[in-house]
Amino acid sequence: MTEPKTIRIGICMAGAVSAGAYTAGVIDYLIEALENWQKAKDLNLPGVPKHDVKIEVLTGASAGGMTAAITACAVQQKFPHINPDNYRTSENTENPIYDAWVNLTETEDLSMMDQMLADDDIRGNKAHEVKSIFDSGFIERVASRIIDTSVKDPEVNRPYIADDLEILTTQTNLKGFNYELEFKTALGKSVHRMTRHQDLVHFKINDTGTYEGDGKIPLSFSTMEGKNKALLIDAAIATGAFPVGLSPRKVNREARYVLENPYLNTANKQMLLNKITNYVCVNVDGGVINNEPFGLTDQVLAKRKQQEQEAAEIPKEAENDQIKKSASSFDTTLIMIDPFPSEQGAWEDEESLDAIKFAVPGLLNAMRAQLMFKEQELQNAFDEDEDNYTRFMVLPVRYKNEEKQNFALACGGLGGFAGFFKKEFREHDFMLGRRNCQLFLQKYFSVPADKENPILTFGYEGIDQFRVKPGDGKTDFLPIIPDMRVTERADGTATLLTEVPEETGIDYDSVKMKLSVLMSLEELMKNRFQVVLKNILNGDKKNKGTAVESEIIARIRKKSKLNKFLNKKVMKLVRKIGIKQAKNIMAEKFIDAVIREMEIRKLLDDDLKNS
Repeated sequence: MTEPKTIRIGICMAGAVSAGAYTAGVIDYLIEALENWQKAKDLNLPGVPKHDVKIEVLTGASAGGMTAAITACAVQQKFPHINPDNYRTSENTENPIYDAWVNLTETEDLSMMDQMLADDDIRGNKAHEVKSIFDSGFIERVASRIIDTSVKDPEVNRPYIADDLEILTTQTNLKGFNYELEFKTALGKSVHRMTRHQDLVHFKINDTGTYEGDGKIPLSFSTMEGKNKALLIDAAIATGAFPVGLSPRKVNREARYVLENPYLNTANKQMLLNKITNYVCVNVDGGVINNEPFGLTDQVLAKRKQQEQEAAEIPKEAENDQIKKSASSFDTTLIMIDPFPSEQGAWEDEESLDAIKFAVPGLLNAMRAQLMFKEQELQNAFDEDEDNYTRFMVLPVRYKNEEKQNFALACGGLGGFAGFFKKEFREHDFMLGRRNCQLFLQKYFSVPADKENPILTFGYEGIDQFRVKPGDGKTDFLPIIPDMRVTERADGTATLLTEVPEETGIDYDSVKMKLSVLMSLEELMKNRFQVVLKNILNGDKKNKGTAVESEIIARIRKKSKLNKFLNKKVMKLVRKIGIKQAKNIMAEKFIDAVIREMEIRKLLDDDLKNS
């Protein structure tokens, strides 16, 4: 059982598309801070807080789910941390978190947009099926490069990461899970059928690869092959498969991983699923239904604590308040990293318009908002008082001349797709993530000293140097994770640096996108969209039969051979002209949208102004 001197942590990472670079920066700084704190303890340096923290669960949707998977791999080994001093050196490829989110698969000769606007994914399959608007093969290459090569380094010791770390990625399951509900009728029993599309893939690190009958997929990094590493790749790609824009992914699991998972099969095992064969489905972006799975994170943390209490044979009555929330008693908390927090945008109280051009997008927005609505979490929030220290958030904040800026992220435009247009945008956001995490640890992820939380009181006994001192007679705050750096010398001595230099980051105004470069992409977009439109109806739905042809329709629509020939030629010509016009319009509108977004966010260099 976790000792009472330990604060247990769950990290929840929201969807972000290319702004996952920001989440990656937060995670990189967090791990660096934990490494240095642990090193200071191992070296028995004086003045180091004595309490512990332990990260027990990583959850995420979309880009956050991908980062959860990548982080689980990264902590198996030692890697350099990336900052403004070394981000343009070869070290950036040695950091799996940075490499996955900033480098992606970009080279000097081949940008991300060059790759995403190619047509290899369509021409490369026999049926010329279109699976997404953009070629998303780069995602598989990144996931395979990071996860396939991850092997546990026995010399790496990270006590602040649970040995049985849990990783959950939310998914949107296009096949779904089927349920039947019986009703009594005048004709006897009748069945009402329902399908649930909210899915998750839930891993637990287990070096032996042994399944424990709890629905948690055993994940091992003990060898290069590693138990269920291939499934982790599928789960990471599927949760990041932005609908329509990026390709869906098949996920193949043993049925028991679905049936026996308490967070998935919530209908008491009445799910209609074949227990003998594997469950295979096509999944897309987990953010469609659950973009901020903090509720899942809470549930996993509570369940883990309950299981530890049961294992320690703590009396049942002691479990009534499993997760204590007040500053004076909590020992479990959650950190959510959200590049696009909902509070950043204001609600618009607009007049409802009923014309179809307004009603259709309004309906789609309403459907998605309802899918993501967390009624139980809302109820829990209303039941809580202000003294709740079980939820913290890291969000993007950028200042210029001590004034908060409207736009913090360079990757934030186009719903998070902007980062694919320029590597410097992803570099900026990674460094901003590190800076924001530094501020979070040093100033906000803390507890009032006068609340006398027993864990932090123990940790800071006789230690004054890390306290946050607001002044004005207000109480000091005790950081949950003290931020420090340790410098080791060749003679075996070490120095503890308690005032860590500020992360300088990258100047937002220096990461402009040239208008000429954007305009040069228009031809690539035309080519891509032409191939998409030409092949968009390709693909077979096997073993599902075909529609029965109506004899009446065949009779009344009967045409002569000449008419059939002419219709075929005309339709071919119309289709050719239509595709040509459509791809031109699509490319032009897309480029215009990119220009507009970058102009608004002050990221556009109009180098064509005087041409």
